[in-house]
Amino acid sequence: MSAHQTATTTVNDRRPDVAAHSVGADKSGVLADLKPDVFFRYFEEISRIPRGSYNEKQVSDYIAKFARDRGLECYQDDIHNILVKKPGTSGYENASPLIFHGHTDIVCESDEGVEHDFEKQGIKLRIDGDFIHGTGTTLGADNTVGVALALSVLDAKDIPHPPLEVVLTVQEEVGKGGAQHFDASRLTGRRLIDFNWHDPKSLFAGCAGDISARFRIPVEWQKAPAGLTAMRLFVKGLSSGHSEFDIHLERANAIVLLARVVGALLDELPVRLASVRGGVNRYVIPGDAEALLLVHQADVDRASEIVRNVAADIKKEFFVSDPKLEVGLEPSDGLIERVLSDVTASSVVQAITLTPNGVQSMSLTIANLVESSNTIALLSTSDEEVEILSTIPSAISSRRYAILKRIERLAELMGRGTKVTTFADCPEWPYNKDSKLLAVASRAFEDTFKARPHVEVSHSSLELGLFNKKIPGIDMISIGPEAFDVHTTRERLNHTTVEPIWRLLKEILRNLRD
Repeated sequence: MSAHQTATTTVNDRRPDVAAHSVGADKSGVLADLKPDVFFRYFEEISRIPRGSYNEKQVSDYIAKFARDRGLECYQDDIHNILVKKPGTSGYENASPLIFHGHTDIVCESDEGVEHDFEKQGIKLRIDGDFIHGTGTTLGADNTVGVALALSVLDAKDIPHPPLEVVLTVQEEVGKGGAQHFDASRLTGRRLIDFNWHDPKSLFAGCAGDISARFRIPVEWQKAPAGLTAMRLFVKGLSSGHSEFDIHLERANAIVLLARVVGALLDELPVRLASVRGGVNRYVIPGDAEALLLVHQADVDRASEIVRNVAADIKKEFFVSDPKLEVGLEPSDGLIERVLSDVTASSVVQAITLTPNGVQSMSLTIANLVESSNTIALLSTSDEEVEILSTIPSAISSRRYAILKRIERLAELMGRGTKVTTFADCPEWPYNKDSKLLAVASRAFEDTFKARPHVEVSHSSLELGLFNKKIPGIDMISIGPEAFDVHTTRERLNHTTVEPIWRLLKEILRNLRD
């Protein structure tokens, strides 16, 4: 049976309605003139589908219809992970199966003043020179690239390849929930190519693991004193970025800076804190944060002066990494009916100030590689608690848990019901210098580009650590075109680097006959 005469399709007996996204039908669009055309056609079609984390059903159904239309075996699980299988082409039928991996969800963030409903709207693409951008939003190249590459190979009739098992997971950006949930027993392959890498000049061959921690401070509420002035303290305009790929750039963290300014106000004035918030995602360095305050009218000028003074110091400290940083205090129109007790307000400032943030250790075996870090990523206020969420990546598990223990010890010292809970504990993927797949890919790289690839091991934590744990002995690499500032509204994909990666992928597949 050839690759295009495959057997029965199974999609949990579902027949989703994806008429709004006719698979492979749209030959026009913003990216219509870019090559390879098959990749950019799928990239654009997928970009039209809303697919933030926990909202992946529509894109999963789109892929399921794609598979059914081509007679490919397909499986969707109950949270919309999807697996598509395609037999090997002529001469490759008996080769060892190869797994492709990517994830369908994206980080959803928009510029200030841009109204975009990510639950219902896809990404509006635009081209600026060599780069594809979103329009006032994240682009979602992480990981629309992976989905588009996988579909492009599945759709091809002229690319030699071994039997393929394409796994496209959900909820990667919020704790790798898809890979945690996926039933790896459905896979027979023991080698895997991932498409979640952003450097076309290198082959990715190892990554950190991570764990997320929720620092929960119980809230004591008090009735807001009468006669005080409502003020909004804001920190915005930071460079932000991926909390693992970009952590070594020493960019400012808006939540940390907010706590610093609030602390300066509390040190001098009887300011009452009503709420705090900041950040957008556990894998994003927070680019903005804000607090609502009540200030005595007689203290407003002094409060503004304190904020200006601290802001001046902060801007000097981060003028290279965050040149557009803004810190300000302005009147708030919102009605504030209750405030945090002084004890709770002080606890919030202490917790944020004393929690480790940024690079914690550098590798002693790989030059210039961050070994462990922590990012205070999200800050929120609810009726019951103030929550400070941190994500802790490390190439060594014991380092990860040691940083977590420091955060837990801080909670113990604070007392009053403060506690730390964890989720999304993902193991690392250690570098294997004897990887056979890496050797094949390295030769393919040299044959394609007449240059030796750089083999990269990264501080980022990918789902590959979970596949490494679930499938003992699995052999993996990751490749991808050039992308910058992922997880931010400055995210951009260098479309000129897609064609070389496409050629490299085809050459790797051609050499996987065994």
